[in-house]
Amino acid sequence: MMKYLATASLLLAGVHLSTGPALAADQGITDTEIVIGDVEPLTGPPALLGVAASIGHKIAIAETNNAGGINGRKIKYVLEDDGYVTARTIQGVKKVIDVDKAFAMLGISGSGQSIAVMPVLEKAGIPTVIDVAPVKFLWEPPRKNVFVVGQSYEDGIIHLVNYLADKNPGKKWGLITQDDDYGITVRDGFDTVVGAPASNVVYSGNYKKGQQDFVRYAAAQESGVRCFWRAASLARILP
Repeated sequence: MMKYLATASLLLAGVHLSTGPALAADQGITDTEIVIGDVEPLTGPPALLGVAASIGHKIAIAETNNAGGINGRKIKYVLEDDGYVTARTIQGVKKVIDVDKAFAMLGISGSGQSIAVMPVLEKAGIPTVIDVAPVKFLWEPPRKNVFVVGQSYEDGIIHLVNYLADKNPGKKWGLITQDDDYGITVRDGFDTVVGAPASNVVYSGNYKKGQQDFVRYAAAQESGVRCFWRAASLARILP
């Protein structure tokens, strides 16, 4: 999935090159190369997501380069690790734009980090394709240089909760979400389903970003929860 999202991202970035003459004088473009930057959480709590996204980007870029690149230019991929820390996301994006002179950006960490770095991306004006954190705050209002690829978190949650409810009828539900924009979006999607298949919600809570102690799992089980949704990971069925 990450590979296909990355391929779509590269196609969008390529549109900016193919719809007009790309000049070597443009930032991040030489006669032989195009620099594309990315900032992902390669370490920290959601490192699995950041590593997976970057691997997908690398595979798509390798396939593009092996096929001759974009308008004959090979893609150079510059990747920075933000550790899922917003200040480091902003620092990494500024570094990729100002030091590495990237022509375009891919990925960009989590939802809260992407939202926080929007002013930097808008000011720079470079094409940016976000394929990791599809929250509505990134496309509402629309931004002329920012494109979001992939299913929105709300839609994804609705489909997954409906699936779990169908497979586990009559079960008690629990929900715990991260206390940021991502958690709010997940909860909005979950609340859309509540009252229909996931009507019996007996436990609800949230946690701090980076939190390691999840004693609340025990509290959820004591409440009789059998379908448990933990935003920032996966739903699970408790024994």
